[in-house]
Amino acid sequence: MQYLDSLKNRFSKEQLLLIAIAFSLSTPFYICVPFLLVVTIYLLYTKKIINAYKTTPKSKYLLIFMAISLIVSLIYQNWIGVGCLALIFIAVSLMLYYRQYINQDTFEFILDLLIALSVLWAIYGLYEQTQILQRLGYDHFTLKVFSRRENRLNSVFFNANYYAMMIEFIIMMIGYKIFGTKDLKKQAYYFVVALINFFLLYMTGCRTALIATAGAMLVFLIVNKNFRICLLIALACVLCGIYFIFNPEQFPRIERIFDNFAVRMKIWRAAITGIKAHPLFGQGPMTYMMIFEKYHGHVTQHAHSVYLDPILSFGVIGISVLVPYVIDNFKRLIKVYKKRLNIRYVALVISCITVILLHGTLDYTIFWVHTGILFLLLSSSFGIYENSGDLEREIEYERK
Repeated sequence: MQYLDSLKNRFSKEQLLLIAIAFSLSTPFYICVPFLLVVTIYLLYTKKIINAYKTTPKSKYLLIFMAISLIVSLIYQNWIGVGCLALIFIAVSLMLYYRQYINQDTFEFILDLLIALSVLWAIYGLYEQTQILQRLGYDHFTLKVFSRRENRLNSVFFNANYYAMMIEFIIMMIGYKIFGTKDLKKQAYYFVVALINFFLLYMTGCRTALIATAGAMLVFLIVNKNFRICLLIALACVLCGIYFIFNPEQFPRIERIFDNFAVRMKIWRAAITGIKAHPLFGQGPMTYMMIFEKYHGHVTQHAHSVYLDPILSFGVIGISVLVPYVIDNFKRLIKVYKKRLNIRYVALVISCITVILLHGTLDYTIFWVHTGILFLLLSSSFGIYENSGDLEREIEYERK
């Protein structure tokens, strides 16, 4: 109770709500989604979300995007897509609300909270491994990574690949924290938590995530100007690559790598055919589920590509509507970097984008409640400098 009282004294009601939203991302979707829905309804009732849309630059393009996607989904009777748009509205609305009230102290607390909670994700993941082994008839504990989806660790995140992306983001957040403190005890703590998460990342069996994490770490270090450490990490990655070349059986799910890629090719061919059929507006979120049978694709939920699925679902025009908002946000991020308000933060956002682009070559894991909202919150945290006035003053100065 004393700790809760200290939080009440430390943060405003709005900031406590931001912390609660972040905390909910550590719960299964059947808990997280209802909670976020209730929060969104409350914020709509109090008109705080409406105010966020009114005061956030270029937010009208987000509304236009969602309106177009809703109309398209209704036209093609894409009812799953309509449900996805409700979730997209929740995610976007909470992101804009987050931008209004986030400050440095709240941001740092949220990162520390999620980093600490990732240890609990790991503990549950290892417990899950014992349950899998028991179900498969093993009489002893082993760290074997299984190939079948139902036999892979997902912790509280529904799917092993979603858990892998959450770990990728956590590792980038740990990098942000390690380079932000000179306290050796804190650095040791973050390093240990990073090792735990690396181990669980391996245990998820998500091969793409290993490569994406390595690439994103190097990008973080380059943006943050840690060139010597970057060189050491790059060397370590090369050594790991050499090790797996000579010990391929140690690479997770190596026995299925060619079969899995063949499946991806089948998915992508169907997705590309679907894009050609409806290039302008798509058919709404999760279009692939509607068209895979028609175009002889593999049975799955989405196009397993961050480069194909958005165009397949929303079309070229639909995606283009988002461009003004994205550009405005990118300009604000660049301002944070140029004015050296927080280079580590810029490195964090760019590394998370790298995770999405690399992991997204073979999967679409960003299109999920936990991963999507976490990224939106992280990438919108330049609101720290808007709320303090630093960023707005710089933008206004440039305009003059």
